[in-house]
Amino acid sequence: MADDHYTILGIEDDATQDDVKKAYRKLAKNLHPDLNKDDSTGAADRFKKVKEAYEILSNPLKREKYDLELMRSGSASNQSPVPQSVGFVYTGPPLAPQRGSDVKLVMKILFQESFSGVKKGVDVKMPVRCTNCGGSGSAPGTPVSTCPTCRGSGALLQPVQTPQGYINQRIICTTCNGRGILMQQFCQRCSGVGLVNGSDNVILSLPPGVEDGAIIKINGKGGYGLGNGPRGDLLITVNVEELPNMKRVDNDLYIEESISLPKAVFGGKQRVNTLEGRRTLRIPSLTKSRTEFLIESEGFPDPVTGEHGDLYVVVYIDPPEDLTEGAKKALKKYALEMGEDLNDLGL
Repeated sequence: MADDHYTILGIEDDATQDDVKKAYRKLAKNLHPDLNKDDSTGAADRFKKVKEAYEILSNPLKREKYDLELMRSGSASNQSPVPQSVGFVYTGPPLAPQRGSDVKLVMKILFQESFSGVKKGVDVKMPVRCTNCGGSGSAPGTPVSTCPTCRGSGALLQPVQTPQGYINQRIICTTCNGRGILMQQFCQRCSGVGLVNGSDNVILSLPPGVEDGAIIKINGKGGYGLGNGPRGDLLITVNVEELPNMKRVDNDLYIEESISLPKAVFGGKQRVNTLEGRRTLRIPSLTKSRTEFLIESEGFPDPVTGEHGDLYVVVYIDPPEDLTEGAKKALKKYALEMGEDLNDLGL
């Protein structure tokens, strides 16, 4: 195989994702081309290898494939097909099945849908089970045998010295990479991993009153697990569209409504479009701009209790755009009666 990615990053093959990230950051900081412009030490080539190693080992699916390739290359060498492992056979539950990764999704919904709730099917990108091998990782029709090193458990117990004496520490079996089985031929489609990048159609159901920024967790609808392990979870972040004349404050709904100048002066009826339909609002005479009209229990439902907030209709006086000469004269006369200086009115 090519250069060992673990060796390039200076970490062990059982390093955690945090270890991988820390090692990459440390090396990238020293080898970055911007800090080694003369490149007399070959930093550019080393940086390229470090970056390639990080891209593989920081991705769980790519790392699993890479580890399997390491196993294959080792078995193809002159080494013994069953390397000697230090420790005792672990007799607990098999370690091969691993829980799938959690999948995050941002779901955009309409303002109306956040009020009434929504249910729809969405194609979510995630690791899915390989249909060629059924998730086993073995080429169809080829034999699969129990790992002779760990006897199918996927792990060994290794004595480790501590201040209190020796204790048995559970380690992953390097012969089968924790699977508990050995395959004579890997599935060509998934390279023996059992998973491939794909998508799964998930029915998403958001409750009435769901808020912008809310995170909805759906258990068991995330990525498929390695070795037919359980699926991860799906985490949905809700993104609610904004409307120019409606806004939500807690569970209260505010609607901005324009009314004409005559209606503000004389009063009347105003038809308002709400999230539950059209309703008629009675405007009293001499209504001022920014007056709020309260309609109880017609706001957003609480997504947990279902209890509704209130609806506030905030009215703004909409000045007329086109005035007839007769209307202008009437307004001028009214302004004079009110003591206005016509020059101050821009007339």
